[in-house]
Amino acid sequence: MITRLDCLTLLFELRDKGVDVDKHIKYLLVHTEPTLDIIKTINNNMELNIRAFYEKLRKSYNNNKSKLYINIVKENSLEPKEILCTLASLQLQILLFNKTLDDPSFLRTARFNEICDCLKLYYTSGDIIPSQKLLELFKADLKFLEESNSDI
Repeated sequence: MITRLDCLTLLFELRDKGVDVDKHIKYLLVHTEPTLDIIKTINNNMELNIRAFYEKLRKSYNNNKSKLYINIVKENSLEPKEILCTLASLQLQILLFNKTLDDPSFLRTARFNEICDCLKLYYTSGDIIPSQKLLELFKADLKFLEESNSDI
């Protein structure tokens, strides 16, 4: 997800463009996590690549092209093989989406390294729990981004 450092970088870019974001910068200099209001402010003034990525996944699901989005947001737990396939599919989609961007921080924001680590851990030790927890984090990221977009 978008980190404090990502938000600060984006807020400084916005400030350089003349947008009044000083209160958000001051907040993030003291606190460790961005608020929903900060994310909304950034998104109102520049499109977040991670939001565009998740929107692409949703549209792909809505057009019956992909089940990846629904596998991320499923309420019930997936079978271990489905979890691994979902993470591997997500990893590939992140790489493909990153090809079109001019933003080197997108892979970090999209949790690419975390996916790699979870898949490697499963293949070396058989431990599926970190993969399950990571999929839950993706679901939380989606809900957060949808919530931040609902009041715009």
